[in-house]
Amino acid sequence: MEKFMTFLEEKIQPIGAKVGAQKHLLSVRDGLVLSMPVIIIGSLFLVLANLPIPGYADFISSVFGKNWASNMGIVVNSTFGVMALISSFGIANSLVKQYKLDGNVAGVISLCSFLIVTPLTEDGGINMAFMGSKGLFVAIIIGLTVGEIFRKLVEANIVIKMPDGVPPAVSRSFVALIPASICLTLFWIIRLLVGYFGNTNVHDLIGTILGVPLTYVGGGFVGGLFAVIFTGLFWSVGILGWDIVQSVLNPVWLQMLDENRVAFQVGQEVPHILNTTFFNVFVWMGGSGSIIGLAILLMFFSKSQRNKELGKLGFAPNVFNISEPIMFGLPVVMNPLILIPFTITPIVIYIVSYFAMATGLVAKTAGVLVPWTMPPILGGYLATGGHISGAILQLVCLFISVAIYYPFFKILDTQYYKEEKQ
Repeated sequence: MEKFMTFLEEKIQPIGAKVGAQKHLLSVRDGLVLSMPVIIIGSLFLVLANLPIPGYADFISSVFGKNWASNMGIVVNSTFGVMALISSFGIANSLVKQYKLDGNVAGVISLCSFLIVTPLTEDGGINMAFMGSKGLFVAIIIGLTVGEIFRKLVEANIVIKMPDGVPPAVSRSFVALIPASICLTLFWIIRLLVGYFGNTNVHDLIGTILGVPLTYVGGGFVGGLFAVIFTGLFWSVGILGWDIVQSVLNPVWLQMLDENRVAFQVGQEVPHILNTTFFNVFVWMGGSGSIIGLAILLMFFSKSQRNKELGKLGFAPNVFNISEPIMFGLPVVMNPLILIPFTITPIVIYIVSYFAMATGLVAKTAGVLVPWTMPPILGGYLATGGHISGAILQLVCLFISVAIYYPFFKILDTQYYKEEKQ
């Protein structure tokens, strides 16, 4: 174990630290997170419009009218449906801010560039089909490209500068003129070339080139399993592994989540098991390492005074999936004994949850983006669109977490207790 920990510390930790601090990956993560608040609100409306309770639909119709479901769908479509548009702004904004430049201006240029490459409807309107999850890959590429072009031009001083007496807002507008003209013209030309030579549009082209391979990697059982394993390995040396994994695969999982949402809204079979909600609600109960079981053990079964106090401090936050008090208070990081169950538990829970949904024992997630702070049982119920099977699966996962952590916790607690007695 010591040799393995040394290998992780000397070989894996430097790589993970570099990847985790990479500006472009951080920008993608932050840009996608920007749309999460409105998507969570949209998820709430989605659940309320489709609760599988006998007589619920008739009761709501009698109170709010027969069009109540479609009226609630307005909020759902207006939140999920602009995910890519918001991300195109957020990614460029985040990237440029990391270079200590004006991110808002770059974000606006990126948003306009995204609209330029997006095909119009037959009547000349904005095609909403590409504003949501279907346009995420294009949003990421444009956001990063605009951010880098903007940064290089400003740093090279290829901008229009105004005298010192000009108001800052006006001065920023003129600084953005050259970067904006270059970016907008570039993506306009790209749109024309793709349409002329490829007889398609930028979204469909990028979806074929990038979307299909990434969906194959991140959408299958093996890809999801590797995501869980790498998260544990990075965390074992103190790196936020899930942030790294999400920055690469979250665009795929968000698209799958939205496809589930569309199917759920129209009463069709939900197509995907893996998506953002699946991992947040079932695999990472209590946070990375599925440490809710460890939190329960610390709170209710500790003999060591040290562990008892940590349990009192960390249990309540952990119920809301905030794991830091236990992660760094026990600690978990660089603790060989606890890192064993920390790595194994989410793998077992992932396998159990995946096959429970694959076999139909548990309803698949219904396209609802449940807040990551949602407590267990309630989170599973909401994630599956109001199915009790989701709550039962979370309960099973909770027992799995307790069972795997117990022998390792017992060894550590006994050790601490003996030290305190001495």
